[in-house]
Amino acid sequence: MTYYVASGVENAARVNEAAARLNALGHTRTYDWTRHGSVAAAPPGKKEQVALTESRAVAEAELVLLLLPGGRGTHAELGLAIATAAQKRRILVFSESSAPFAGADGFCVFYHHPAVTRVVCSFEELLARLPSLI
Repeated sequence: MTYYVASGVENAARVNEAAARLNALGHTRTYDWTRHGSVAAAPPGKKEQVALTESRAVAEAELVLLLLPGGRGTHAELGLAIATAAQKRRILVFSESSAPFAGADGFCVFYHHPAVTRVVCSFEELLARLPSLI
């Protein structure tokens, strides 16, 4: 199974931990955005290249794992995943707190889209539960 892990740049270490777990399970990452991190200060051509590459990576992924908290880019990736969810894509949105799902602290209505599975637990538990969630 191919996968993409979306999150804020500040969560890059967790993104790579989740990717390592998925790789160990035999899955393939469509793109590793943590290699370049934020491109906010990059030239326009680099920003365009990253936007296109990340969009393709989300569209190609059979699993999109979103680790909260995330920023605008993370939520754009969630939108792309939902928009192409009919392609048998699994979308997991993870938070250590139920607050973003309950209408507080970072709420997003699209966390409640029918294509999305919300997961609330510790990050360590998420890593342990990944085989049963996918």
